[in-house]
Amino acid sequence: MRFFIILLMTFPLFSCVDADIDDLTRFVAETKTKNYPLDDKVPTFKQINPLTFTQATGRNPFSEPTAEEVAIAVINAPKSCPQPNLNRKKQALEMYSLDNLTMRGTVMVDQVLWGLVQVTGGELYKIKPGYYLGLNHGKVVNIAKDKIDLLELAVDRDGCWQERITKIMLSSSE
Repeated sequence: MRFFIILLMTFPLFSCVDADIDDLTRFVAETKTKNYPLDDKVPTFKQINPLTFTQATGRNPFSEPTAEEVAIAVINAPKSCPQPNLNRKKQALEMYSLDNLTMRGTVMVDQVLWGLVQVTGGELYKIKPGYYLGLNHGKVVNIAKDKIDLLELAVDRDGCWQERITKIMLSSSE
């Protein structure tokens, strides 16, 4: 009985022989006989000289700094230009460049407006006018709701210190 059922089930599979195979065979034969031209012209490429990056010249510019950055003191600077106080004790935020500092907001404590500054690693600091931050001896001169004004002393190529005002603008949290 099982044999008879299996025979009845397989019989329809063998009944469809040579129905549309002639068209398929003809199509395959025509496709194989066609000659497709190949473009043998290889394009010429311009020679590009790659730039090499050596770790000896500095840190990897594509990674976050792992160690604190330190400003280099200029020796034998002319005395006629403004001079930073190199003998004062450095504050915590003076070890980071301004690229690594972000203003996150302000807080009013005892009628004094304090600024909130976040370091790249995520640590949050509270600062007020008179505090120092950045690598260029930046002294906080004003704090507003949306910005912090710094008076920085930057060295020009002659070794003279130049004063400049730098602003750190408020940025939203990520």
